[in-house]
Amino acid sequence: MSEPFNAADRPNRLSLAVHALTLALLALSFVSGILIWRGLHLQQAQSETPAWLRASVVLHGALNPFLCALFGYFLCDHIRVGWRLGANRITGFLMEVCFAALILTGIGLYYAGGEGLRNFFVLAHRALGIALPICLVAHWIAARRWVQSVEGAQVAPVRTS
Repeated sequence: MSEPFNAADRPNRLSLAVHALTLALLALSFVSGILIWRGLHLQQAQSETPAWLRASVVLHGALNPFLCALFGYFLCDHIRVGWRLGANRITGFLMEVCFAALILTGIGLYYAGGEGLRNFFVLAHRALGIALPICLVAHWIAARRWVQSVEGAQVAPVRTS
């Protein structure tokens, strides 16, 4: 008889360090993105650039290589193994698409040629930036439920008459 599956030992479980790094990078990116959004609105309303706007833009852009590396790590390790386990495929796929689209729209913001195309990338990047924390929470909740379902399925006693 095989040993029962312990969901806490699953191969795609993120370590505490990866959890902390992920949350720190995403939080910094989210906050700096909100500050950029607010700063641009203040700049338009007051015809004056807030002093902190440049630092927010630099921080947000400087996080990009780290977020790309984090995305690569997730693709090679967490997502690949999780897909084979069949765990959280829907929320994981939404996270993956949202994260990749944020990277691509960020590239579009840097290199978009025309004003119309740039506006599209701005709106898409903002919408995805708001969607990512929602997808992350949904993925975390789904992960908790999956772990409980796996552990609950193995604990159920088998009755014989």
